[in-house]
Amino acid sequence: MIRKQHRKKRLISLLISGAMLAGICSSIAPSVVSAADEEANFARALQYSIYFYDGNMCGTGVSENDRYNWRGDCHTYDAQVEMNSTATNLSESFLTQYKDILDPDGDGYIDVSGGFHDAGDHVKFGMPENYSAATLGWGYYEFRDSYAKTEQDDHIETILRYFNDYLMKCTFRDKNGDVIAHCYQVGDGDIDHAYWNAPELDGMARPAFFLTEEKPQTDYVASAAASLAINYLNFKDTDPEYAEKSLDYALALFNFAETHEKQLSDNADGPKSYYVSSKWEDDYCWAAAWLYKITGDHHYLEEIFPYYDYYAAPCYVYCWNDMWGGVQCILGEITSEQYPNFIDEYKEAAGKSPYEEMDCWGSVAEAINKYMTGGVGTITPAGYFWLNTWGSARYNTAAQLMALVYDKYNNNGQPSKFSEWAKGQMEYILGDNPLNRPYVVGYNENAAKFPHHRASSGLTKCEDTDEQRYVLYGALVGGPDAQDQHNDVTADWIYNEVTIDYNAAFVGACAGLYEYYGTDSMEITPDFPPKEDTSGDSGGNDFWVDAYAVDDIQTSGAGVTKLAIQMRTNSTTPKEDLSMRYYFNIEEFNDKSNISLVTGSELYDQASVEAAPADGIISGPYQYDASFDPNIYYVEVKWDGYKIANSNKKYQFTVGFYYGDTWDPTNDWSYQGITKCKDTYQDGSETRTDYICVYSDGVLVGGIEPNGTKPEETTPSETTTTTQSVTTTTTTVTTTGSSNETTISQTETSLSQQTENSTISSENTTEATVKSTENSTAEPVPDGALYGDVNLDGRVDITDAVLLNKAAAGAVKLSEKASINADCTANGELGTDDAIALLKFLVHLINSLPSAS
Repeated sequence: MIRKQHRKKRLISLLISGAMLAGICSSIAPSVVSAADEEANFARALQYSIYFYDGNMCGTGVSENDRYNWRGDCHTYDAQVEMNSTATNLSESFLTQYKDILDPDGDGYIDVSGGFHDAGDHVKFGMPENYSAATLGWGYYEFRDSYAKTEQDDHIETILRYFNDYLMKCTFRDKNGDVIAHCYQVGDGDIDHAYWNAPELDGMARPAFFLTEEKPQTDYVASAAASLAINYLNFKDTDPEYAEKSLDYALALFNFAETHEKQLSDNADGPKSYYVSSKWEDDYCWAAAWLYKITGDHHYLEEIFPYYDYYAAPCYVYCWNDMWGGVQCILGEITSEQYPNFIDEYKEAAGKSPYEEMDCWGSVAEAINKYMTGGVGTITPAGYFWLNTWGSARYNTAAQLMALVYDKYNNNGQPSKFSEWAKGQMEYILGDNPLNRPYVVGYNENAAKFPHHRASSGLTKCEDTDEQRYVLYGALVGGPDAQDQHNDVTADWIYNEVTIDYNAAFVGACAGLYEYYGTDSMEITPDFPPKEDTSGDSGGNDFWVDAYAVDDIQTSGAGVTKLAIQMRTNSTTPKEDLSMRYYFNIEEFNDKSNISLVTGSELYDQASVEAAPADGIISGPYQYDASFDPNIYYVEVKWDGYKIANSNKKYQFTVGFYYGDTWDPTNDWSYQGITKCKDTYQDGSETRTDYICVYSDGVLVGGIEPNGTKPEETTPSETTTTTQSVTTTTTTVTTTGSSNETTISQTETSLSQQTENSTISSENTTEATVKSTENSTAEPVPDGALYGDVNLDGRVDITDAVLLNKAAAGAVKLSEKASINADCTANGELGTDDAIALLKFLVHLINSLPSAS
């Protein structure tokens, strides 16, 4: 018997692993459509690639500039950084001396709002921010016609303005125009990474980090200058006044870098280990090259000579921490179009032999040949250029951009073998690979679906395997490893990380490929992006409580109900006036006046411990509505001034008494259907309940009150799908209450659905709809519930399996309805056989529930 139980435990463990992989890794589960059969569409890829930046826009101008209606203004308090040495890295003496420059409007704060979140997190890190702004601008500069032909010029210009406006806002200059300080980072990675929620709901501390003459940090200031210089070139013909402003800031920033001590950024002061810059020389030469290209001032070439590493480009790939590939391209343009004597002058200045062969474009060609042959990095079995598993697609597309720029200046703007190679690499990224998976989110039905991104996920933790709420169109995920494998999982920050620097060269490469290979059949998606329904119960205004209960009843009949709750929402509009009410009934009291004995007592408030001054305040009891039922009361917990919803902060409390009367929770309104646990140490066992109500400033916004009152619903004017459509079989099972007849019909319909997860939707009626791309079905039980839906959220997925496994082990106690759903073998008993049956269903070893034991 022991051996049998051990085998069952091992089987459950294996099936859990299989269920998770089958739901999220298509290297195991087959794709619905072969992406290899679809021609790569460089127009659509270019269109989508820019939209990633709408998903990462930050500040007070998001609502005005963003093209996603599911994004809103966020981190608006970046506009009100307190002027002290806690909120900044500036000394009190510096803040006092330059108060008028740092705070020109005199409101007592420093404004560094705007810019873009770095990745799936919300820090604005300086090096990738500057690199992304410059690289996006470079791609637009080189292949501007592609943006115009695909009608993406207005969009890319919006993004470029938002980047560079932020860089100018973060540059503080005196009356002479000299730079006094430059803000290179807002937010702290350690603080930021402790939260997983929409940026609109963030309330974490976001310190601002500045460079000054005491800490000049050359790489930051030079890379910012480069972006603004490129911005000048992109706008000089269409908006000359704005272009001149960009150039003025670029010149001032470079002058700061030139006239102060050359110094590598202090990685401990802001970025810590998240972005460790290894040199400043490449950034300095990058900026100087662009400024020479604009001004023709030989002085900028002279600034390059002492720091120029001619041999570096073929040793790595253009990226935020190694700009030499880009430097060589721009110097190549300069030597071939403006100043052919650059190399000869460099040899003399650097003490090189005048006979040594040196050619900027030759260095670029050497680099590309190494990328093509595995001289740098390696070539995967399927022919993909791989440099590093952490962001492999980032390096691959940057190499493509270099190849495409090379052909523009060295092959009369016609594709050579270099561009042909880039085309093949991009086709791989767009789905022509062993997994048939585009590594561009939303590109088609097979594309990566689970980017490591807080805003798009709509989830409260990255470990959640549920379908993401929004499609982060155009996001280039980290990409495959050296064996062409990939893990499409939200929690995987290596394979599925998305960042502003990953996408930067990808956008330009798409434009270059469309320039060389674009055809009439390559069309953009019209009426894009699809509008999200951001109102109503399913689209953005839903608040609820996840909870479990622990009964603590004494032999005398007195006792308390212990509760652990977390506040949840799918709203992108933060609320700081939320409260929740737990309703209970005193019908069982022998003496109703003993309501005075009832207390609500706090056990643990995670928000007050970890996010002070946040504080949940419990009060009551209060009578609900005597005219409806005089026996119903509630206790209330309020979080004034704190965004408790989706904060992942739990609150534990008790309601009841330990002497004086009888306490019976089974007739309490808020107790019905709640998950039962044996103690209050069962983190992760909380499930949604609609009978603990949520209020905003006293107005019901979530849940159902005892008299049936629900929140007012906003009917959306239009509802549109937000993911690529997949043709799927829908099986509808309808059972009439007056007979034992069951009608099953199957229709082909277009669903926004994960292609590999079995998902079951249920309403509290006698009609149930089963949706699955594998045609798996679950039989409805008489009361309209569904086998496998253990946590009663209307879906059957791995979270149900985890909860059922806990219940089978005796760690949690399920409600009556959840127990019915959990009986996956239909034998009237709850045990490991049910857990195994559910897991087999999730990994498609069986096609229906209930299953024979």
